[in-house]
Amino acid sequence: FEPYNLARLFASLDHISHGRAGWNIVTTSAGQAAQNFGLAEHPPHAERYERGSEFVDVVSKLWDSWEDDAVIADQETGLFADTDKIHAIEHIGKHFRVRGALNTPRTAQGRPVYVQAGSSEDGRSFAALYAEAIFTAHQTLGSAQAFYSDIKRRAVDVGRRPEHIKVL
Repeated sequence: FEPYNLARLFASLDHISHGRAGWNIVTTSAGQAAQNFGLAEHPPHAERYERGSEFVDVVSKLWDSWEDDAVIADQETGLFADTDKIHAIEHIGKHFRVRGALNTPRTAQGRPVYVQAGSSEDGRSFAALYAEAIFTAHQTLGSAQAFYSDIKRRAVDVGRRPEHIKVL
């Protein structure tokens, strides 16, 4: 999947559901899944997270390419949007090259909720940087508490407010 297509699909779902959409961001290691996306095998673990990070950055930029008040919807003049409030993102990265802007207006909540489940070192760093909700499973209370504390510390380290991340 390309970032532009995912951004369009989720924006449409977010519009239709009136802001009830969420995005479970997965950087899977399952070999069979790689073969469904034109790859013989998955890239190494760290490279998957590097690509995933750029993917989320591009999608986020696309969702933000429309300012909150860009839609005018003036029936008398026929003006749908103020084009000065719609911006190309001009992303050129290692994995993706996307001009933007998105061709659908910003949703009421701006974008779907970001959900992530990684527990590896890379997964935890990724979750601390992007996730608003994190799925996790632990066998002991102590392990779960350590995970929770680690995620909250990592969030602070990347400039996020830890209370904006829910650990499930």
